[in-house]
Amino acid sequence: MAKSSYFQDILSFLGSNVTVTLCNLTIGIILSRFLGAAGFGLYSVIIVVPIIVIGFTQLGIRRSAIYHIGNKIHPEEHVVSALLILLLWTSALSIIICGLVYFFSETKPFDPLIIVLVLLTIPLLLSNVFAGGVFLGKEDIRRASFLNAGPTLMTLLLTIVFVWILKLSVLGAFIAIALANLIMFVFSYRIIMIRYHYSITWKYHESIMKSMIKLGLVNAIAIFVMQLNYRLDILMLKKLSTLEEVGFYSLAMQIAEQLWHIPYAVESVVLSRSANTKDDGFVHKIVASTFRVSLLIGFITSIIIFFIAPYLVPWIFGQEFVSSVPMIQVVLPGILILVGFRILNSRLTGMGKPQIAIYTFFPALIINFILNLFLIPIYGGIGAAWATNVSYAAGSISFIVIYARQVKMSFSEIFRFRKSDFYFFRDIKSLLKLRPKTNDTR
Repeated sequence: MAKSSYFQDILSFLGSNVTVTLCNLTIGIILSRFLGAAGFGLYSVIIVVPIIVIGFTQLGIRRSAIYHIGNKIHPEEHVVSALLILLLWTSALSIIICGLVYFFSETKPFDPLIIVLVLLTIPLLLSNVFAGGVFLGKEDIRRASFLNAGPTLMTLLLTIVFVWILKLSVLGAFIAIALANLIMFVFSYRIIMIRYHYSITWKYHESIMKSMIKLGLVNAIAIFVMQLNYRLDILMLKKLSTLEEVGFYSLAMQIAEQLWHIPYAVESVVLSRSANTKDDGFVHKIVASTFRVSLLIGFITSIIIFFIAPYLVPWIFGQEFVSSVPMIQVVLPGILILVGFRILNSRLTGMGKPQIAIYTFFPALIINFILNLFLIPIYGGIGAAWATNVSYAAGSISFIVIYARQVKMSFSEIFRFRKSDFYFFRDIKSLLKLRPKTNDTR
């Protein structure tokens, strides 16, 4: 059993996500300033391909690894050895699919050197994803938090070097991503091989791999459906609009999606704890409490973003990106609604029921596609934002209904605030080690 509380673990992961947020915003500023709207749009079009493909081809193995390691179903060394073989398989599959997508792209505005670099980065990205599954399966929240923030922090530092100083444009942006993930790969390898003292073998653990793939495939389909829901609008904007419009919308989503760092932190901790505990009733209550607090924080944050976006976007990102402001304001409700879904979904996934997300968000994906098809030609990025709002709301509401039935909780139990919910803020004070009635800190 972990020594720290749920909220302390969540706050620890949230701290790493705040770092990710600040780094991503700074990266966005640098790229928008030095690449321009068209260059930023091209960067977004290239990077969205591996994001979507990896979302499926990783086969949900990260979450499956958390489940298998946490539940002590098999010896940890055997699980990690099976992960290594699966890493090779999923890397090869991802590279092949991404390569085909780029090769058969209609416009083909891509530099071959950039595409080769992106394809070579895929195994590094996947290795860090799988390593995160190992850390969370062992409830090693500290290292999981570091691995969560490390690639983005390194990407920022390297983006400054290759895009800002060396002026390598889009190529420099992808060099930064590749080197950052290489550095974090070395970190993960040292922890798994040296700190955990695993003896990794190439033995084919058939039963483990079948079990991981069986659970992972359902996770993979769920992740793929969600990733496609998140990025379908960008792909359709590229087809039905201009690269400049893609650039405006990509920046808008990058800013609005910062609200998701709360559920990202919760999701990782709940997945880890769910796999390592048998007290379902306690976990259900903690998840419901976290759900309510996260929605409250997300609501307040979204209001702040709504009102400061018209001033900060042109000041920080440049006057060229002023068209992103209304897109940010329109899409905020949909992003906020999805905060609740991600938290509750992490609980069902930790229980081994990731298929619920497929049932609820596949119809939402179809809604997203149909609305984008009609709205983008008329309204551009604004139309894509409205399509996102409707699809996210439809998927999230239907998911919450099913979730309540699965965990046998009423809607009042899920949504009604309690005094204990605000222990979250007490834990912030505890985590910062602040003493009441004194200015001293330790």
